[in-house]
Amino acid sequence: MAMLNHPFIIRLVNTYQDNEALYMLLPLVQGGELFALLHQVKNGSLPEQDAKFYAASLLEGLTYMHKRNILYRDLKPENVLIGSDGYPVIVDMGFAKAVIDKTYTLCGTPLYIAPEVIMNRGHNMGADQWSWVVLVYEMILGSCPFYKDGMDQMDLFKSIVRVRYSFPKNNLMSKSCEDLIASILKPNPSTRLGSKNKGDDDIKNHAWFKDTDFQALVEKQVKVPWQPIIKDAFDVSAFDNWDHLEEKITPPISSREQELFPDFGEFV
Repeated sequence: MAMLNHPFIIRLVNTYQDNEALYMLLPLVQGGELFALLHQVKNGSLPEQDAKFYAASLLEGLTYMHKRNILYRDLKPENVLIGSDGYPVIVDMGFAKAVIDKTYTLCGTPLYIAPEVIMNRGHNMGADQWSWVVLVYEMILGSCPFYKDGMDQMDLFKSIVRVRYSFPKNNLMSKSCEDLIASILKPNPSTRLGSKNKGDDDIKNHAWFKDTDFQALVEKQVKVPWQPIIKDAFDVSAFDNWDHLEEKITPPISSREQELFPDFGEFV
């Protein structure tokens, strides 16, 4: 997190350490989860132009990480918060990892995991691109492409590995968006759009983004589809109340555990 400084990625402001705990100071992103926003709209789906705004912003955040050899590995609506300005922010870096070539850890959220992660064949930024385009599908159509009602996890994984999905015939999605999704949802990561030398930039140059100004997006000069109503700087009404968890606070770390983090409180 100390390596990352991007408007669409949660920022590490500072770290602190005392005899009982380690602390990470992060900004308060007040608009709540993208997950909550999707569940507030009809059928859980956004207008395609709105979905494109969030998709482009998240792609910018992932691109920033990928150009620094960092994989995110857990993109999903619950890990995207909406700022008070209406722009999305990728949070929860628990699975993020610096990777030069490939890594083999099985991690992520089942609905969004790429086939190569499930098959333990090694994965790189293509796994993030897969999760990203699954989220694009979900934002527009209101459901994940590989899940059917009643599926258990094994059936879900089989569906993902075999890339079994379809597009509805109700014209909810443009042909250019369908083409983008189909160009990334391929079982072999080396054949996906975004797998060549230009990486994520090839995705940005796809026809679906022809009307998207990515530089204006990063500079936050694009009109947002929705802006949360924030009462004040301490407003946390977009989130659940966690007071009931006060009794479950982790006990103080031991002196031996403290030794694992000798410089943790020295980040500036």
